[in-house]
Amino acid sequence: MQDNKFVDPRLQAREDMFQKLHLSTFETMGYARSIQDYVEKTGQDIDVDNTEYQQLLRDYQVTRNLAPIEQSQLEPLCTRTDNVIKTSSNAYANSAQLCAAAISALNHWRILSEIPIDLREQSEVTQTLRDKFHHHMRTWEYILEDLSGTPNEFDS
Repeated sequence: MQDNKFVDPRLQAREDMFQKLHLSTFETMGYARSIQDYVEKTGQDIDVDNTEYQQLLRDYQVTRNLAPIEQSQLEPLCTRTDNVIKTSSNAYANSAQLCAAAISALNHWRILSEIPIDLREQSEVTQTLRDKFHHHMRTWEYILEDLSGTPNEFDS
């Protein structure tokens, strides 16, 4: 049975980009999982030159630079994340986890930002995506708070 549901042509035009961002998020989770498996198996932190860790650092920087974060709720999270990555004495595996959560939230933010405003406001179009974005953002905030020791502005 074929699904003949109407899809707005403005969304269809962006479908390739949406798929690439979803694939990026999937790959990110794979890198993070590989690092977690290593830590669980060896009981040791990863090395700074770990391939998956270095890929997560690169992906975070690229994603951060491409995401429209200026004057958004994500801008202070990115600033704090940058500071933790640069100055932290945390385990590299923890920094990898932070990058993975940030990339996932930023990718969902990028998708939401590409949806035309009139469609973005329709819950049947974006509710699942908004829910996933908020889940990833909360995970990012939680990891960031844990690593930086600074409460999030959303905590009360």
